[in-house]
Formats: sequence, C-alpha cells, structure tokens
Amino acid sequence: MKLQKTNIIKDSINYLKIFVPLSIKASAFLHIGQAITNPLKVSYIKKEKVLGLLENIGFVLGKYPTRKDREKYFTATTIEKLLNELFNPTTQDHSQKIQQVSESIDKHLKQSIKTELFFEKDVSGFYSQELKTYSYNRNGSCMAGKPRSYFKLYDLINEDEQQVQIVGLKSGGLVVARALLWKDNNTFYLDRIYIADFLQNSSIEQLQTELFLKVKRAYKLSNLNTFNKSHIIEHLKAIHKNKFDLLVEKNRTRDNKIKVYFDIKYAYPTFEIEVDQDNFNNIGHYPYSDTFKYVINTNSSLYFNLSCDDDETKFILDCTDGEITNKENNVECMDCGGSYVEDEDGIYYSELEDDYICDDCSCYIEERGESCSRDNATYNNYSGDYHYTNDLHN
Repeated sequence: MKLQKTNIIKDSINYLKIFVPLSIKASAFLHIGQAITNPLKVSYIKKEKVLGLLENIGFVLGKYPTRKDREKYFTATTIEKLLNELFNPTTQDHSQKIQQVSESIDKHLKQSIKTELFFEKDVSGFYSQELKTYSYNRNGSCMAGKPRSYFKLYDLINEDEQQVQIVGLKSGGLVVARALLWKDNNTFYLDRIYIADFLQNSSIEQLQTELFLKVKRAYKLSNLNTFNKSHIIEHLKAIHKNKFDLLVEKNRTRDNKIKVYFDIKYAYPTFEIEVDQDNFNNIGHYPYSDTFKYVINTNSSLYFNLSCDDDETKFILDCTDGEITNKENNVECMDCGGSYVEDEDGIYYSELEDDYICDDCSCYIEERGESCSRDNATYNNYSGDYHYTNDLHN
C-alpha cells in the first residue's frame, strides 16, 4: 500500500473500507486526525463527548477544531487501536489488512516528524519528569523519572552560572531526542544524545545529527565536540556522499586529511567542571553520568573537578540508585581486575601475593594457612590439596 502525503489517516480509513466491514460504532468517532501532543498517535472525539461539552459547559466544537481544542478535549491513541475500533474484522485476512495499514501509517508518521529545538535550564525537573510542559517517553536512559533529589548535583553546578542544561528536539510536546549541553566560558560539549525508544530502529543517527547541527547553529559554533561524534560523522557522510567524495579527492595531495564540513574534533570534552567540595559531599544522592563521571582532587582543598579523565579519581558517578562509588575505598583483584570495596566479602589481602585477590581467582594453601592466586598454585591430585608453586621450587 502506497500512502499519499495529503491526509494519510483519512485516506487509510477509506482504503480499509474496501476490504474490511465497518464497526457499528464507527460513526461515533469524529474529527480523526494526527494527535497534537504525540505526532505518532491519532486523536478523535466521540459524538457523546461533543454533546456533553455543549450541555455541561456550553462549548460548541466547530467544523474545524483548533489545535487547542484537540489538545484539550480529544483522545489520543495508536492508529492500530483506532482502526480496530472503527472496523469489525471477522476473518484473519481482515486482521492482517488492518495490521498492514497500521504499520504503513506508523512508518510514514515517523519519517514525517517535524521537530523544534528546545533548551531547558531546570535539569533536575526535566530528569525527574516533574515539568509538565513536556511529554516524556522511554529513551534508554537509566535516570529518567528518578527522584529530583538524585539530580541536586546539576543545581549545585548551576548555582553561580548556567554550566549545564538540557537541549533536545520535540514534536508538539513530545520529547524525541535530548542531551546535556555543558559549557565552560565559550566552549561547549554536547553529551550523549538519547533518542525516544519508538524511533530507535529508524531515526537514531538522523535525530542525533539534527540535534547536533541545530545546537551548533543556535550558538554559532565553528566546532562542537560531542559524545556521538562517530554516529554523526557517518550520517553526514552518507547524506552528503558526493560532497565528501569531492573533499577526499581535493585533499588527496595533503596527507589525505578530511576536515571542513565533516570534522568534529573530539568525542570528549576539553574542559572540567568545578564543584564545591563541602556542598558536593552533602548532596546525599548523585546522578549517573555518561561523560563527566570522574570526581577528581584538585590543588585546592575547597573544590573537586568533574572530569572525563580517571586520573586522581576520588569518586565515580557510575551508579543509577543515587549512590556514588568511592574510589579511595576500592581495591582491585590482582588477577581479574574486578573492583571491590575494601574489607567487603569476596576480596581480601593476601600476604603471599602482597596484593588483593578475589574469591574466584584464589585458592587456599593449607600448609601456609593463606590463600594465593590460582595462577601461582599447583594442585596435588593425590592429596587433593593446593601448594604454593614457589615453595615447590625452593
């Protein structure tokens, strides 16, 4: 089925009438069209509600409902649910036809989404989904919808000046892409871009690139480093292949370095974010961070820096439950490299190895009354005991 761009929903319903009988309640659904708050859904109003609005509040719905009318009084649903309400499928062929048309409309709506750039300074309110100006959806983020207290760190960072904010793309009120935009003086960094789950398979690189370019234009930036550098460059190359091939040819005599339109310098930030130590320690809960996850010591006893570099790390923002990893209390197993909190079950200090070793990588040496690495132990098939290999060589 090939759908036209005029009124795709109306055309689809008329098309289905040829193959599937209408439901007896189909005439009750009025003004069917694309939903305002979610462009991937359809909206309608029933006759009984129109009459109820007239009788109860004296509201008269016009022949051509306004955007405000649709937003306030209409019901939004998926196209598949609506078609199953409008039609009465009595055979498997009927059901398959409805599903086929539903999938065609879904695909068309996804491809025709029109987005606008938005900026949101209240990072905590956005993450906790307390801001009612947006329609939220699942987007692969592990922190979406967590309590506002988990995001106090962003409030602390922005206390004196706005250094981090949410940037994104929305269609109507529906958020389809979003990321953190970090700023240090006049240098910006666009963090990991999250895309709505329902668009993951078809539009992820397209929307990441669209958000990247719109942010870059909004701030008139010659360069914008971003977490999603590789995805965006590959997408730009794909949609501007002829231009890219020409650049390759022109630069062939100059070390084959391709810059100009396709160049994004780094996938990581070139600056760090300063936070007050006392305030940081008293926050209570912390967010998971994709990039500025390492809390490092500085030359000052008053401040920490948030960094993408793990040198001199004191804490790591790598938990999704509001907790924080205290790197100074962590030790690594000498064999597997696993990280453990010192003195917790599962890891201990071995005098034989002069290092830490976990249960999975160690074995007990009876004659030594101590454990060592399995790599440094020899098993005795006769006695069933382990011996420290160095002892056997002495």
